[in-house]
Amino acid sequence: MKSKYNNIALIYFSASWLIGILIIAGMVFKISDDLVVTLIFLSAMNLIINLFSMILLFAFIFIFPENRGQFKNSLVLMMFNFPIIFFLYLAISLT
Repeated sequence: MKSKYNNIALIYFSASWLIGILIIAGMVFKISDDLVVTLIFLSAMNLIINLFSMILLFAFIFIFPENRGQFKNSLVLMMFNFPIIFFLYLAISLT
C-alpha cells in the first residue's frame, strides 16, 4: 500500500511538533534558559526549512506527476505546520 504522505515530510512534521512541545514545556516548567534558547533557535531554523520545503514540494508536484497526490498531501501537511510554528513565536514574544 502506497503512503499518502512523503515519509520525509511526515518525519519533519513530527520533529517540529516535538520541538514545539519541548519549548512550551520548558517555558511552563522553567527549565534551564540555555536549553530553551537552543530549542527556540532550532525552531527558527525549522521555520526557514518549512518555507523551503513547501516551495520544493510545490515544485515537485509539477516535476514528478506520478507522485502528484503524495506531494500535494505533504504540501498540505507542511502548510498546517507553518501557522503553528508562527503561533509559537507569537506566544514566546508575548511572554
